[in-house]
Amino acid sequence: MSADVERIGLVRGERVRRTDAENHGWRATKLALGAIAVLAAVCVGVGGRRGRAIGAAFGGLARLGVGADSADSAESWTHEDWRVVSFVNAEYEDIGKRWYHRLSNLGYKTHYLVALDDEVYDKLEKAKLRVLRAPGFTLEKGGDLSDFWRFRLTYLADEIKRGHNVLLSDVDVIFAHHYDPVVIFNKAGDEEVDIYHSLGAGWPHSAKKQWGFSICMGFSAFRATRATEQILEAAVKVCDHEAHCDDQVVMNELYMKYLQMSWTTNLAHGERKGISRNTMIPLVVKTLSNLVPRIDLKDMTPIKPSSKNVQCFGHTHHVDGGHWAVAPIIEKDGRAKVDVWDQLHDECFPATISALGAQWTH
Repeated sequence: MSADVERIGLVRGERVRRTDAENHGWRATKLALGAIAVLAAVCVGVGGRRGRAIGAAFGGLARLGVGADSADSAESWTHEDWRVVSFVNAEYEDIGKRWYHRLSNLGYKTHYLVALDDEVYDKLEKAKLRVLRAPGFTLEKGGDLSDFWRFRLTYLADEIKRGHNVLLSDVDVIFAHHYDPVVIFNKAGDEEVDIYHSLGAGWPHSAKKQWGFSICMGFSAFRATRATEQILEAAVKVCDHEAHCDDQVVMNELYMKYLQMSWTTNLAHGERKGISRNTMIPLVVKTLSNLVPRIDLKDMTPIKPSSKNVQCFGHTHHVDGGHWAVAPIIEKDGRAKVDVWDQLHDECFPATISALGAQWTH
């Protein structure tokens, strides 16, 4: 059973049966995260032993290569520009081109497609799109997404180490408005935020059960800070110790068990801010919520707009305060993604308050 079938089944509330091999991989994941969680628990100890406990845990993580500050880190994190990145292989060429051209039409200049095979790289380069070849990695049609998710974490960690702020977007995310990432990610009160996430579709279940929501890797912004580098390094190490890697599962689990994230819930527009209780990695995370709603068209009814003031999900608009992009729930299939894009283009699914609120139920 593929990770995608399992994820879709869980989102729909179906009972999913894993094979013995998959159960072994899942147990390995839990063991790796459990070991990290023990260190986290030590870090957040109370009383007079707290300082000694933090020092001991810091040493343990340092031996794993996580948590040790570099001498030049203070000078490394000064870039304010944001690179918008999405990954594409031959299977997703059509939807990748649509993603790219939508951002171009909205006025973006720093968006890139990262090609996961030589075929799509050659085609996109000939089309004169900004395309980068994924370094040292190839994902063929029908390839193992676990390998890709492991690579994606490594790619992000490497970009952060280079001092690049990265806005990561799946190719099926449909941008609707030109918000400048420098403005969005530097609002008053958010100066300390390291990572921004859109909401997940209830996956993994463990996060949904503990928090009432989950964070999504399919639209996430990673600011080039030391804390961002540290958590991505930890995620890569967890993936390296398990047979099956799902970067969204790993990040949610790290936030829960390693950082023991504490969330504030009194922010505007359904946003939440998470603050790490692990002093070794003082990460601050914020959800984008209504700016990038996650929707399921099966639960929505299209309308004929009565005026031009009606905002439709996925349609371009020029209203600051409206949705930035929309992340539809779609199966992992290139043709299906194009079909949903066409449906959102041809019909109007209104961006109402109730529709935005519905994302919390997924």
